[in-house]
Amino acid sequence: MSNSGAWLTSGSGADPLIILRSDFWGYNSIGIIGSEAACAVDPGVRPVEIVRLRRSLETRRGQRPVSEVVLTHSHHDHIRGWRAFPGARICMPRIAAEKPEEARRRILSSVGAIDGHLGVEVADFVYPQADEAFADSLSFDLGDCPVELRFLPGHSNCTSVVYLPSCKTLLTADYLVMPGLPYCRWEVEPFETALRTMDRWCVEWGVDRIVPAHNAVLEGPAVRTAIAQDLAYFADLREVLSNCLADGAERETAVRRAAKTMGERRGRDVGGRRRQDLDNARRVLRTLEE
Repeated sequence: MSNSGAWLTSGSGADPLIILRSDFWGYNSIGIIGSEAACAVDPGVRPVEIVRLRRSLETRRGQRPVSEVVLTHSHHDHIRGWRAFPGARICMPRIAAEKPEEARRRILSSVGAIDGHLGVEVADFVYPQADEAFADSLSFDLGDCPVELRFLPGHSNCTSVVYLPSCKTLLTADYLVMPGLPYCRWEVEPFETALRTMDRWCVEWGVDRIVPAHNAVLEGPAVRTAIAQDLAYFADLREVLSNCLADGAERETAVRRAAKTMGERRGRDVGGRRRQDLDNARRVLRTLEE
């Protein structure tokens, strides 16, 4: 895959969704095209990819403005393109918009570190300034395509997801980026609650497509299967840790045994990503010690 990313197509020519997948972390920049306007969701990662997304949104299927940029949460890969759409309204969860200064410095430091890794330079990058900071939900319309934003903390304390009723699609940010290996960056119990909430929404709304911020699009039965896999992962991890501790294992030994067990149960090598098993095990252990 080239450094400029590659377009993915989903659905028919009338599908409002376009996706630009980067070769970096399999990152999905998502665009939504309506009859009157367009919206960018978490545009990134390289500057050339962000420009390509903007041009496609502005010119694909006719001319239209990009009226909104949605930032689902404050992690550095999700905020990189927030200034690339002049005139667009910047929408993000209130908790993300109101991050304290120390947290903002850590996020901006991560941006700089990744820029160095990618060999790109973004002059004077600053933390996003929200035009619309929402607490629980926010809705807007792009013409024939309504967009609904829902605050759903769990992956982080400031994560939200995006629902597109016209095509029964849920954009899940960093949920379900790799079913069977949840990327929990905050607390386990809210993450599990978020998964159960998404499962309920999938049933109530008839969701038949999920687009995470990384890796593959999930469609049809794979949607609820992926949610079930992540819920089962946490249940299994909790059980393994509990058994290790009951057998007298030290804290760190229990964590490492549990992480190794989860990798064995997965049945495939995920390379460096298996570090997430260790991270998840430590987070689950904290809940057992409370």
